[in-house]
Amino acid sequence: MTPAITLWLAFVLAAGIICWTANNKRQAVAFLMVALATAPAAFLTLGHAAPWQPAKGHYTVLGARIDVDEAIYVLLDADPAPRFYKLPYSAQQANSLQNALDTAEANGTGVGLTMDGDAAGFAEEGQRGGSEVKQAEPQAIIGGGN
Repeated sequence: MTPAITLWLAFVLAAGIICWTANNKRQAVAFLMVALATAPAAFLTLGHAAPWQPAKGHYTVLGARIDVDEAIYVLLDADPAPRFYKLPYSAQQANSLQNALDTAEANGTGVGLTMDGDAAGFAEEGQRGGSEVKQAEPQAIIGGGN
């Protein structure tokens, strides 16, 4: 269980016990309705990796960490904001991600993730900033004479 779910569950149990022992059954039923309505909020990521996989599509990998035999953590550039996901570990996906990261670093490019059902495919992407090469700015001339 994630800490958010654990905190929500502890709050619901504590408040439910208080309502029930106060012999106010109407309040206990109302609290149960509120607790059920707020349950989905406990599944928001709140700084933790989302426990579900991203939807089908193509994403840019902003960062990644591979924990061998545990999980693959990726920060994806999703719409409307980046999202942090925990993908199941497989040696094939870990090798694919590591190869794409190494190649992208050597070429100055990025890494992309393509989700197709439960399968995640990592590959090097083209240049992030487009093909335009930034020109060096001219140095300022600083004089110090009389």
